Amino acid sequence: MLRPFLLAATLLAALPAQAETLRRCGWFHNPTPANLQLRDADGRWWVQMQGSPAAPGFEPAYERANGGAQEWVRENVGDYGYGCACIDGEFGPVGSTDVLSVKRFTPLPLATCRQDPALPAP
Repeated sequence: MLRPFLLAATLLAALPAQAETLRRCGWFHNPTPANLQLRDADGRWWVQMQGSPAAPGFEPAYERANGGAQEWVRENVGDYGYGCACIDGEFGPVGSTDVLSVKRFTPLPLATCRQDPALPAP
């Protein structure tokens, strides 16, 4: 009788992890043209990679937030740099780097990320 249960458990474990709808907060970084990422305690999440479109919903969410981070540290030339923000949306499982969709972009003060011991340095 235990064999059907073990078979079902094995098959379920082999299924790919599902997307998660949640809020991730951390360093929002624009290091180079068309590369946008959020770095939180679980890793790096790519909102956009050069040569690919941004995650669905990102651009309107970013515009609703009045164009990004409350405070922005410029690196290099132009507007490249980083700030602190939260993204509400669908993300791939931890270990992937996928932002599947964005519902809301919320800029935060730099101090919020600087004071979070779970975040890596920007």
